Parts: sequence; C-alpha cells; structure tokens
Amino acid sequence: MNRTIHFAGDGLGPRKVFVNGNQIDGVFFADIQRGIVRYHPRPFRAHKRRKGELYERTLKGRVEVFPCGEAQ
Repeated sequence: MNRTIHFAGDGLGPRKVFVNGNQIDGVFFADIQRGIVRYHPRPFRAHKRRKGELYERTLKGRVEVFPCGEAQ
C-alpha cells in the first residue's frame, strides 16, 4: 500500500491535511510525494458544466497529512 497517497475511504480514518502550513478542509485526495491536494471548498456548490458533480479545487505545494489529534 502506498502511504504517500491518501483518499476518502482508504480505511486509515480521519486526517488533517496541510498545504504550505495551512489546514485545508473538505479534502478527498492528497498525494504527499507529488504535492497535490484535491478538495471541495465550502460552501458546497454544483459544478456549472458537469451536472450532478460538486465543484472541486486543486492545490499544489508542500503537503503534510496527520491523523486527527496529532497535527502540529
């Protein structure tokens, strides 16, 4: 199992994700090695062109992932 990739439903429990030292909420995919995080910004909204999907954003930078209760 590759522990540099984290995603919702991978069985590792809830985590806190930081990009360049800033905590990001609503993360559904994080790759530590490549420095990529995909998340749903709040408030949730529908995607304009892809009907039935939530709008999502991608961030790039220094990614850190901690199990809940062990962050900074």
